[in-house]
Amino acid sequence: MTKNTDKITSKDHILEAALQVFVKKGYSATRMEDIVSCSGYSKGAIYHHYSSKKELFLSLIDYWEAYSFPYIFDNDLEKLTSSDCLRLIIKNILKTFKTKKYVFLAELEFWALANHDDDVRTKTKNLYNRLLMLFKKIINKGISEGEFKSLDVDVAALSIMTSIQGVIWFSIFEESNLSAEQYLNNVLEFILYGFKK
Repeated sequence: MTKNTDKITSKDHILEAALQVFVKKGYSATRMEDIVSCSGYSKGAIYHHYSSKKELFLSLIDYWEAYSFPYIFDNDLEKLTSSDCLRLIIKNILKTFKTKKYVFLAELEFWALANHDDDVRTKTKNLYNRLLMLFKKIINKGISEGEFKSLDVDVAALSIMTSIQGVIWFSIFEESNLSAEQYLNNVLEFILYGFKK
């Protein structure tokens, strides 16, 4: 699992620039020159790290994970209740949403390309499997500790993940009656209400 660190590398700067460009222009319309321009690095410096646009895009999937779920994997989740683990995940997602909303738009690019490219599909599927495993671990912990009732863990984990993906709506559209924070906090509490004994 990719983790956020305080150390910013040249690869991080390149990936950050690439993420912004891919979100703005889409994969097909993006040229390496666009990433050169946005990053401030030379084409040679970018090709030193990435041999192609596709390799760079594939690396973005891990980078996206680090930004979508920052610091979660650095925390000792075992010390928290399962409900509080999930609340911590939502808190960190909202922190990213408030500072880098475009990160969630990148997920749309992953989906779009995964539909046409086996490498992207495999990489994206592995990402979602890791997230589902995290949610299953948290749910199983809640069941074993008596916090949650007996559940279909696969369905429960998927319900959490797909509900979290609803934040993409707020990345695309400005919703005046409901904020991303209200949505994520309330939908999680609805889910937890259904999970608890």
